[in-house]
Amino acid sequence: MSGRQTGRQATRELVRRWAESVLRQVGAPSGATLAVSERPGDGNVEPPEDRGGGAGVESAFESSLELVWDEEGGALPAGGAEAAEETMAGPGRARIEATLSFADGSAVSVELDAGTSETDAVVLLADRFQDAVLEETGGVAGPPCPGHGHPAVAAELNGVATWTCPHGMGRTTWPVLQPAVDWDDDSLD
Repeated sequence: MSGRQTGRQATRELVRRWAESVLRQVGAPSGATLAVSERPGDGNVEPPEDRGGGAGVESAFESSLELVWDEEGGALPAGGAEAAEETMAGPGRARIEATLSFADGSAVSVELDAGTSETDAVVLLADRFQDAVLEETGGVAGPPCPGHGHPAVAAELNGVATWTCPHGMGRTTWPVLQPAVDWDDDSLD
C-alpha cells in the first residue's frame, strides 16, 4: 500500500474534501449534492455548505434519526438524546455533519466530532456514503474490487483508511485518500 496518513483531525473544510474524494470513488449519481455544516458546542448550527455543483435539491421534509446508547447499551441519561450527546461529545465540543442528498429527496448524514482523527472520519464517510450510493443506484457502487464482482469496502488498516476486498481483508488494499489528489494542499493542516 502506498500513501501517507497524516495526523490531521476533522474540520469542516477537511471533512468536505474527504467526502468529495469518497463520492468520486463510489460513483455518486448525477443530481446528488453534498452539504457540510458545523454545529458549535453551544448547539447552534451554521448554514450548510452546498457542494452539489448547482441548485440544491428541495425535499418535501427533512428527517434524521440518531440512536444513542450508553456504554453498556442501556437507557439514555435523564434528558434523553440531547443530554446523552452532550455527555458523549463533551460540553463545548463542535460537531461536523456531512449530508449526501439525492435527486429523489432522500439523504444520508454522517456526524463527526470536530477533532475526530482523519482515519476514523474517512472510514466512516466512505462506509456510509458507499452504502447510500449502493441503495440509491440499486446495487451499483464503487470502487470495484479488483478481479471480483463486488465493490471494495472501507476499513482501517495499520492506521490508514483503505479500500479492501471484503473476502480477503488486508490482501488487496489501497488508500481511500490518494496522495496526488487529496493531500496536495498542506495549507489546510
